[in-house]
Amino acid sequence: MRSLPALAPAAATEVFDRAHSTLVWLAVLAFVLPEPAARGLVILAMIAVALAAAAVAFLAPAAPDPKPDADPEPPVSEPMESDRGL
Repeated sequence: MRSLPALAPAAATEVFDRAHSTLVWLAVLAFVLPEPAARGLVILAMIAVALAAAAVAFLAPAAPDPKPDADPEPPVSEPMESDRGL
């Protein structure tokens, strides 16, 4: 059985960024256009872009879980000022 093709995480991120900007511009276009037929066409284009982004998400490999540090150091902070009980 053949495995599904996979995209590199950097390529998937680039596709998502471009799909997001495309969806924003199409949403503006759908809002501005006065003709209902043109709006319908823009909405169909938005659906196509969203489906393409979903396909990329399906083909992109999952990011590995980051390994937590075994012994994290506490953050260095300045001593708190005291009001000396006032």
